[in-house]
Amino acid sequence: MATTQTNKRRTAATKRSTTAKKAAGTRARASAARSASRAKTNTKRSVRRPTSSSASKQARPVIAQAELVGATVNNIVQTGVTAGSKAAAAVTKRIANLL
Repeated sequence: MATTQTNKRRTAATKRSTTAKKAAGTRARASAARSASRAKTNTKRSVRRPTSSSASKQARPVIAQAELVGATVNNIVQTGVTAGSKAAAAVTKRIANLL
């Protein structure tokens, strides 16, 4: 038969383990809540930040290509304007020489 002291020790051990189990459960619930909140916040941030989306990463080369085409067209137009100005100046000079 167990002594009174042994019974007290067993009771104390049981109480500690129950308390520890409750504390562990509380910590686990709090940790899960924090993790869920963190995941929710990170998702909201990623939605607000369009530069990190794969669609914008795919669009970058297309945008760069469009900018290149625009610059090339602009250069061609400018070259045509310059050539036209030179031709007009040459015609004006010839007409002035004839008069």
